[in-house]
Amino acid sequence: MNRSISTALTLAAVLSASAALAQSGTTSTTTTTTQAAPAMVMAVTSDASTKTVKVNLMSGMGTANGGLNYNGDSKGDKTLTVPLGWTVEVMLGNSGRMPHNALVFAGSAVPATIDPSKVAFKGAATAVVGPGQTPVSTSFVASRPGSYVLLCGVGRHAANGMWIKMTVANGIKEASYK
Repeated sequence: MNRSISTALTLAAVLSASAALAQSGTTSTTTTTTQAAPAMVMAVTSDASTKTVKVNLMSGMGTANGGLNYNGDSKGDKTLTVPLGWTVEVMLGNSGRMPHNALVFAGSAVPATIDPSKVAFKGAATAVVGPGQTPVSTSFVASRPGSYVLLCGVGRHAANGMWIKMTVANGIKEASYK
């Protein structure tokens, strides 16, 4: 199967899952970014009854930042905000040409050294997913309020801009991505 058909099928599955969750009484926020063709989609779904946030990331989407991006976003230009104490489930796919992963570190800047054993929350790291491989997932509890970065720990990807901001906030009822 060629890469564009595989990417289209992956995005269709993400959107279908988001729509199904929305019909089941959960709150769904979907943001579309058009930095590069094809359209980039970041699906964030909140379920207050289970205190769960589902985040669907597609790494290497289009040509934004030379392919070093999540859903076309890079260099901290977007912020994922999640409620304090909620479980965050991350699904990471790869439509690019290089392997990628997703890790969460404390702070508002990319750390000088990326050590996967020092992620901000237990479980806040996905495995590496290669081009065209089956998406990988992880989950963690956002147990401390504050500022974080969600980044790619492969090579110098994060240093070259493959990261977004993440905030864990007390008193909010759903996640957002903007």
